[in-house]
Amino acid sequence: MQICEIVIRDFRNIRYIHAEFGAGLNVICGRNAQGKTNLLEAIYMLVTGRSFRTRSERELIPWNYTDYLATIIRARVRGYAGEDVYHLAFDRKQKFVSVNDQALTRLGELLGRLNAVLFTPADLMLVQGSPQQRRRFLDICLCQTSPIYLKALQRYDNALRRRNTLMKLHRDHKDLASVVAPYTEELAVHGAAIVAQRARALRELSSAAASHYSQIAQGGEELQIHYLPSPGLADESEDEVATLLRKEFRENFSADVASGSTSVGPHRDDFQFLLNNHDARHYASQGQQRSCVLALKLAELAFMVKIRRELPILLLDDLMSELDEFRREGLLAALPPETQTFVTTTDRELIPASRIARLYYMVTGDLRPSAD
Repeated sequence: MQICEIVIRDFRNIRYIHAEFGAGLNVICGRNAQGKTNLLEAIYMLVTGRSFRTRSERELIPWNYTDYLATIIRARVRGYAGEDVYHLAFDRKQKFVSVNDQALTRLGELLGRLNAVLFTPADLMLVQGSPQQRRRFLDICLCQTSPIYLKALQRYDNALRRRNTLMKLHRDHKDLASVVAPYTEELAVHGAAIVAQRARALRELSSAAASHYSQIAQGGEELQIHYLPSPGLADESEDEVATLLRKEFRENFSADVASGSTSVGPHRDDFQFLLNNHDARHYASQGQQRSCVLALKLAELAFMVKIRRELPILLLDDLMSELDEFRREGLLAALPPETQTFVTTTDRELIPASRIARLYYMVTGDLRPSAD
């Protein structure tokens, strides 16, 4: 999969960009606050329909343009089945998304069409941060590769919201358990499907990440990723997980009603990084933690290729300056040469010229191809 051409208009500090990109490594060089990350953010919006930096699209709209009409991102993408045109436009009130001029009614319809793997400095929080951040990583990965997972997740989230709302608003109802029973059953059935897919995915991701970590760190350390499901059951069949979930929902019902929330289920899942059998969150250096996340992202890329039979796009934001020379060399060696990769950097010299397919400079929101 390759972005051949993109047009971006009125997105953060980008007034207008019309650019063509090549296969292989596309390097975006520029000083801080010039718009390099904004470019990757705009590309990624064609993957999920949302920003990876903010929930408010008002923050994406330039505040100092008196002639602003709408923000537009349009790209021509080449895949194994041919070329597709993605179009996303929004203003302060509404959003429009289409693929090949066919409007999409929901953002969920966008997932799985243009696949991408994203790394930003904030992804260090996959090791350091909350379980919610790790669940979000899993959900984005699996929603891009499995329509079945996306459907189960949507139904689970809907049932969870309804069950929690009923428990909050009607906690004194004498037969509340029967009222919420249909939603509890949906949580058990769809929750079991989610747990099963997460368990399978993390087994594959752990194996691939261990190999990539060894390549990046160049030996001496062993990475493992362990799934921590809620409740603690993942290797059994979906029916067995569903049965356990029903049991947990029954046993925790009184406490759930008191808190107005559901205390167990895949919305409480987590996973952890282990380096030489020690929790990387507490025992690894920042360089080691960053390498853990990079290894996981490369494993995600390989996972997508296996499922979708097509290479996703790889987006690496402000990465090279955060790694020592030893790990930079390991990372560049680990990058699949056939994958279209976008790397932003403030220092052009950190990436050997022999590895660069195309070089661009970003200056105050203006993307300029290198004359080299």
